[in-house]
Amino acid sequence: MKINLKLFSILRDCLPAEAKQGQATIELPEEVTLSDLVTHLEIDQRLGYLPQEIVTRAGWQVIVNGAFERDMARLLQDGDQVQIFPPVAGGCGQDNYTGG
Repeated sequence: MKINLKLFSILRDCLPAEAKQGQATIELPEEVTLSDLVTHLEIDQRLGYLPQEIVTRAGWQVIVNGAFERDMARLLQDGDQVQIFPPVAGGCGQDNYTGG
């Protein structure tokens, strides 16, 4: 099956050499989970977390077909669109507000 993949930040290095602008279509066997995908691309090694921890402990975001996904045991389907990007940080919280 083919998965359309887009990786951001330091994970772009985990894509095949022919990837362009952080995007690639990769071929995987049937019955592959998000965890399997992370292991296949060595994202777990790159981040230093187990595949199931990249969302829960490392804070990376995973989107499948436009929806956030926290279940790394989710089975992927042919044609799925998967995006993985770093934790979002920043902004101005209430505690930091100084006037205005």
